[in-house]
Amino acid sequence: MTTWAKAPTHRPTPAPTPRVANAAVTPPRHTDVDWIAEAVRVCTAAAAGEMEARILHIKADPRTEELLHSINHLLDMTDAFVREATASLQYASKGKFFRRVLPNGMLGSFRQASESINAATRGMDTKTKELAAAEKRRHELEDDFRATRQVVEKLNHATLKIASMAVSIERIADQTNLLALNATIEAARVGEAGKGFAVVAAEVQRLAQRSSEATGQIGESLVAIREATGNTVEAIDRIWNILRSQHAGSMPTSSNGTPPSRK
Repeated sequence: MTTWAKAPTHRPTPAPTPRVANAAVTPPRHTDVDWIAEAVRVCTAAAAGEMEARILHIKADPRTEELLHSINHLLDMTDAFVREATASLQYASKGKFFRRVLPNGMLGSFRQASESINAATRGMDTKTKELAAAEKRRHELEDDFRATRQVVEKLNHATLKIASMAVSIERIADQTNLLALNATIEAARVGEAGKGFAVVAAEVQRLAQRSSEATGQIGESLVAIREATGNTVEAIDRIWNILRSQHAGSMPTSSNGTPPSRK
């Protein structure tokens, strides 16, 4: 019987499995020492201000995973608080107090700090509005004092004119008194025919004397009025200077320190 030799069996070499682009790569398995080193790296970065750093692809024993997730959660809370607080304070620095720290998800001290910042911004908002109202009222008072000062100045000018008129009236009264005296003398000289004229001259003389007395009283009153108006102007100027010193940007004044008109 013929024995045939068995031909060697050739098994084809399997082709390498093609790598799919963007396929998920299974991260290498880390030991606890590796995870602790990663946690140290992330915490160090966070301490340096890099709040975006996180521990990724966590896969370790349960206790280590709990620690690593807790670190990530702490960083998430801190990052959220810092972002919210920064946004609120940036708006507040520009005088805008509507931006509040969103307390959703904040716990413990983070929530207390968020509520404290919100309370502070609300308080600043209230105080800012009160200051704005006070500033508006201050400007209104400036206008009122300015108008009052103008009225007092006009009154002072009017008293000067009245004083001048009183002086003129007193001079006329003196001249009338002198003429009446001369008329009385002439009436006495002509005798019986000048009696009627003498009566009229005497009446005119009495009127002249009364006019002179009245102008004297007017002059005394005008002196008192001018003194009062001068004191009023000084008081208004003192109040004006106090108001002017209460706000940072001092408004310009005229050379004599009086308030200028606001247009």
